[in-house]
Amino acid sequence: MDTSVSELDARLQSATDPKARIDILNELSWVLNLGNPDRSRSLAEQAYELSKSGVFEKEPYLFGIASSLRSLAALNNDAGNYELALSQSLQAVEFLDRTKTRNTEIDENKIDLFGNLSWTYRCFGDFDLATEYGTKGLRLAQETLNLHRETRILNILSVIYAEAENIGVALEMGLKVVQRQRELGYFPGESIALNNLALTYLDMGDGEKALSVCQESIRLAREHHLETVETTALSTLGEIYIGIHDLINAEKTLLDVLTRTRKQRLGSEEFQCVYHLGRVCFQLGKEEDAIQYLQSGLASTQASNDRRGEYLCHQLLTEIFEKKGDFETALKHHKKFHSLKETIFNENMAKRLIGLQVSHQVESAKKDANIQYLKNIELKREIEERKLAQEALAKLAGLDDLTGVLNRREFFNLGEKEIARTIQTDQPLSAILLDLDRFKQINDTYGHAVGDHALIEITRILRESLRQGEIIGRYGGDEFAILLPGSTRGHAKQIAERLLEKLKNQSIPTKKGDVSITASMGIADLAQATKKNLDALLDLADQALYEAKHAGKQQFFIFGEM
Repeated sequence: MDTSVSELDARLQSATDPKARIDILNELSWVLNLGNPDRSRSLAEQAYELSKSGVFEKEPYLFGIASSLRSLAALNNDAGNYELALSQSLQAVEFLDRTKTRNTEIDENKIDLFGNLSWTYRCFGDFDLATEYGTKGLRLAQETLNLHRETRILNILSVIYAEAENIGVALEMGLKVVQRQRELGYFPGESIALNNLALTYLDMGDGEKALSVCQESIRLAREHHLETVETTALSTLGEIYIGIHDLINAEKTLLDVLTRTRKQRLGSEEFQCVYHLGRVCFQLGKEEDAIQYLQSGLASTQASNDRRGEYLCHQLLTEIFEKKGDFETALKHHKKFHSLKETIFNENMAKRLIGLQVSHQVESAKKDANIQYLKNIELKREIEERKLAQEALAKLAGLDDLTGVLNRREFFNLGEKEIARTIQTDQPLSAILLDLDRFKQINDTYGHAVGDHALIEITRILRESLRQGEIIGRYGGDEFAILLPGSTRGHAKQIAERLLEKLKNQSIPTKKGDVSITASMGIADLAQATKKNLDALLDLADQALYEAKHAGKQQFFIFGEM
């Protein structure tokens, strides 16, 4: 069983060793991810920053980073940020592999990460990969005799089997998990397991049993102050009321859930809630309310690129407008529904591509080491094949094949989605445009190999200086664009100052002597842009960059403060 919160808090207060402090922060974050997700996220972010700063600036604490990403991925799964959760889990697994050690703590982290990945792929609708990662976690838990984590993985697998319509296996697993959690005395796990079991009974058509089991899940969550788990179970209760045709109680319950999900920032639960409210209102004859809920659901799914959710909304809107006699609008939604129906079956491949992209990024150091080894044993043909494969993968995944950051097309693709999300959540967002100084002169004087080296070095420094969720793209030949979601110009200024400081001591050795690398930057934030899109934001940052270049390079300017 995990250590209690009070014990971990006491240990945190007295911890002075940096590694010990990071480990306690991460353990506390993991324990709190169900009961207090806001504090859990804050603790994980603290641990992440500490793991690559201070005494760890030159040699990051990989286990600390991986443990932080484990918690953040789980929290982002709950928030519906599945692409970010996938990225964080895959990176964490890679960092654990790079420690080249095997102990209890690493095994526990890997089990948890395989569980995270299983849940993420389940949310993508890729049951094959979800089952594969769940099985990996289950085997490792059984191999290490970790009953607590084995039970958590079984719970995840029971949901996957239920949604893959293997109800018999799902029910058997679900009952086993509830019994295990009771024996362990782990109330959060028992409440979650009861919630999932209730959904399985609903799928079997046993509404009465589903209602009874779900109410027990809610009672446990309330008794132990598990707000997030309670919200999830109440959402399930709303679905059960729909299933047994108690629409009045369904609407009442789902309205309560909607308030809770918005307060707790549970993006995936919020969409499910507004979608089901749309269903209920339609069945109650309140078409205008149903349309309003479904349009809200569409905005949410489009911002998060949830094609399955968008598909469901258009399908139901088609039925509603047909009933209203508005056949023109019904046809419009039907066309969108039909278009999504054609593409939704390819969604699994798109989600696997995200995995390839992330795997490519985190594997780059390992691949470089392998290439050096192959050089040493003179297997040149294999080296070239690997290089070609890596370049092909980079292009496929939307990465720049030299630096490994997003290429311009993919940066704009992800950037526009981030701006849509920022507008929807009313959060700040800033951008930095960075341009290497005298890059043409470096190429002309020292050759393109040195120029390429400079570009690789600058991207390394950028990655080390940014937080998870901040986006880097190669904007032009020697120009990079950075998006900082949730950050004001003040935070962007701090990053620019940090970059200038790091670049002061950066140089590249050549036969003609060391070459120093400097850069100029322009900063702007979305609030300053007249049009709230990526082009308008980057145009402002570009104006500030021009002023920085014009003023003598190796500095930054902020738009509006020039």
